Amino acid sequence: MRLRTQLFIIFSLIIISVVGTIGYSVYKRMGAHYLEQMRTAITGYAYSASLLIDGDIHEGFTAAQDMASPAFMEMRDEMRSFMDADKRISEMYTMVRTDRQNIWRFIIDAGVVEDDDGDGIISDLEKPAPLGEAYDVTPYPEMQMAFEGPIADREISRDKWGWWLSAYCPIYNSAGEAVAIAGIDIAADTIREEMSQIRNMILFSCLVFLALALIVSITYAYSLTKPINAMVKASEEIGRGNYDHRVEVVKKNEMGFLASTMNQMAESISRSFDKLSTLNRMASILASTFDLGQALEISLSAAMRATRSTRGAIFLVRGNEQYLELAASRGIEEMRSVDEGCSIGDKRLTTVLGRDPRVHVNEWLEMTGCTRCFFLTIKESLRGVFLLNPEVGDEEFLDTMMTEISFGIENARLFRDAITDSTTGLFMKRYFQIQLQTEAKRSQRYKRGLSLLILDIDDFKDINDTYGHPFGDLVLKGVAEMVSRSARETDVVARYGGDEIVVILADSTKEMARVVADRILRAVGLHEFRYGNTKASVTVSIGASNMTGERPVSPEELLGLADAALYRAKETGKNTVHVA
Repeated sequence: MRLRTQLFIIFSLIIISVVGTIGYSVYKRMGAHYLEQMRTAITGYAYSASLLIDGDIHEGFTAAQDMASPAFMEMRDEMRSFMDADKRISEMYTMVRTDRQNIWRFIIDAGVVEDDDGDGIISDLEKPAPLGEAYDVTPYPEMQMAFEGPIADREISRDKWGWWLSAYCPIYNSAGEAVAIAGIDIAADTIREEMSQIRNMILFSCLVFLALALIVSITYAYSLTKPINAMVKASEEIGRGNYDHRVEVVKKNEMGFLASTMNQMAESISRSFDKLSTLNRMASILASTFDLGQALEISLSAAMRATRSTRGAIFLVRGNEQYLELAASRGIEEMRSVDEGCSIGDKRLTTVLGRDPRVHVNEWLEMTGCTRCFFLTIKESLRGVFLLNPEVGDEEFLDTMMTEISFGIENARLFRDAITDSTTGLFMKRYFQIQLQTEAKRSQRYKRGLSLLILDIDDFKDINDTYGHPFGDLVLKGVAEMVSRSARETDVVARYGGDEIVVILADSTKEMARVVADRILRAVGLHEFRYGNTKASVTVSIGASNMTGERPVSPEELLGLADAALYRAKETGKNTVHVA
């Protein structure tokens, strides 16, 4: 056999091995990244889903007839609406423990009756699990730990309904006890389909490179003997994930061209891997935070860094999709929010959307100095606008990044809405109760003081009767804003009910609680509320209580002491502070 043929055969085998090693390595790495990204995303979904479910109400579902109760159906409908937000979610359910080890019971299965196999018959496996149906969790170690905190399966698992990737999160009652778990399932077929697309993309790239390499090898086999070792070494480095390794191009011939092609392939893989890593890191970071402001800042910072932008701004849709509100910006001088809008210097930006927001794109880009406008949408519904001046022109990467940002911001918005009172913008009572339990435990553990304020607007009923409920809502919202400004950044301010507002002051003394209460009292007393031609001033009464690490009391007792102090403040003439 001729040496040229021998060299061609040898080189062909080497190239096939190189391409196979690189392709397999890249596929494994991308697959691992994708699975981890899915685990992170589904864990975030499970956590968001658990916040939709009131643990106290959920504890009341114990018998099969409860499935017909309005509370049960309302909770199931909310879970189904949550599933509709992402079509990748196949199943959503809640479970509770039983007295039998590793035997749990279904409470709510949000699935709908569907003929999945198309045989015209609805089998038991195609129906939602009824309330009380037993489920053995022994084969699922991650599921057994679901009552301890959010967790996802490490691998795709199987039960009688099929193959799934699942995540779970505990559901808490008002006492902060985990009384049930919320579960989210994504069908394995969905994951396998996306993995198949990744595999086909890598296979196509490998085949193209392989064909090119074989053509070059058969034409110039004589000149390949010396650089073979260098090529093998380079393939090993790239196969191990060192995509920065390059083959030295010695000659400007076909062998040099092959070396350059391998370098280009490594660079291309490196860029693709970097983009995938960037998207994965962004998705992980966004999934780890449910603070809307933090999610916006993370999205803006990460997008500008990934696209090498020097200017950027995010607007969110407000007012029932009527106008845009500036949520975050960077690199655009003199840009600030104004009433229901935004201005740059002395020029006002058009933020009223109208029927077609696209007609304003050129104006937005010209005034901000940005070059690209991206619409942030969820299920074809506009949620916001993202302006950038990117140097990166990869449209697929940019679209994927914006999709990740849209879901991240939407998850944070849903979380904020789930714990925030719509009238005052303060935390809701349920969130306050959880935080009070948490801070009380922290106070006892670290021997630090904890104070609680509870305030009530004096004669609030008379205000509503005299000036009307719209003015009453204005007063309530205004007082809430003044309380928030008067409190510290670390304090928790919540609407307890009606016109009562509570403030948790962690790591504080009685004296510090008194200082904050007096500041609130002065701020409210000096303010004049205006609504149309109506003007009025109001006062508040405040009760305060405190516990120390050395003399702890229960959260209920701390709240009772503050409530009693509020009652005494009311009795002594109102517009005053009483400390228990």
